[in-house]
Amino acid sequence: TVGLANLIHDRDVTPMLDGRFDTVSISLNAPNEEEFLELTRSRYGIQSYEAMKDFARLSTKYVPNVMMTVVDKVTSPEEQEEAKKICESLGVTLRVRPFES
Repeated sequence: TVGLANLIHDRDVTPMLDGRFDTVSISLNAPNEEEFLELTRSRYGIQSYEAMKDFARLSTKYVPNVMMTVVDKVTSPEEQEEAKKICESLGVTLRVRPFES
């Protein structure tokens, strides 16, 4: 998911995940809000990045395995380390996806 369901529905929808999923995977894509917006071009603007992180954090209340992902070869080792710190702060797991061409 892009993690923007709460923005899309203008409310916290994470309780609806309870008992329905054992894993949620959210594309982190970038280490900060500016790069996230540049990459995703979200129609919700700069607030999308924090909303995506909030969705991840809130999902941990209802889903046993919540992960965020970045793609290797697209993100630098430094960006991957920053992503790991972000995930740790949210209580979720980081998964570095392999680049598929």
